[in-house]
Amino acid sequence: MHQDRFYIPYTPTVREIWIDGKEAHHILHVKRAKLGSKITLFDGKGIEYLANVAEILEDKLKVFIEQSREVDRESGVDITIAFSIPKGKCASFLIQKCAELGIKALIPLHCERSVVDIRHKSAEKIEKWNKVVIEASKQCKRNFLTKIEDVMSFDGLMKTISSYDLLLIACTDNHTRMLKTVLTEHPSATKIICLVGPEGGFTRSEIEMAEKSGCIPISIGQSILRIETAVIAISSMLLYAYFD
Repeated sequence: MHQDRFYIPYTPTVREIWIDGKEAHHILHVKRAKLGSKITLFDGKGIEYLANVAEILEDKLKVFIEQSREVDRESGVDITIAFSIPKGKCASFLIQKCAELGIKALIPLHCERSVVDIRHKSAEKIEKWNKVVIEASKQCKRNFLTKIEDVMSFDGLMKTISSYDLLLIACTDNHTRMLKTVLTEHPSATKIICLVGPEGGFTRSEIEMAEKSGCIPISIGQSILRIETAVIAISSMLLYAYFD
């Protein structure tokens, strides 16, 4: 039977715990849980907890954890997407869908042609986006949270990507290769990063810098896609290709 899922930002060490704040409001006033109601909690680190409501106060509740279990619903491939931030609500939409798909990490990327610049308020934005990740994970039954890294400059990112075994940069240059072809040549990749640029695309100097760092320029078709569309499409293709 389906049970409503709620997030706790820690790993419980006792069987009775109190829940307050936003999650308590969600449990009590949105889902209208009663004494004895069964719920599922997850800690974002791979463990979920089957619990029931044991005590209710005005703004918090106590739950009794009946069972804890490791439940891994991840794809088995470690995918990081570094993306230039789109305008308006599109960034939240992008993050929501990547969390639902099971992307391991997201890196907000400041490029030469980036229109949106959050460097002066990155902590505020990341806090907001982490809430989007939590809500998406509650809905799609993921027990791990997509990690949102601090905003990085393009050249700063280039200094950190040597640990990936497949490095991709999405662009529209003439010498790009189709993603499908590249993936057939790397059937055993387990840790992947893909860079998706701003509306005007990556500059020639950025593409050259990425290629020198080992990135393969790729395309998924002839259409020019919006940032969020490209991120979701590429993420889906990578997951399909490497899903175990």
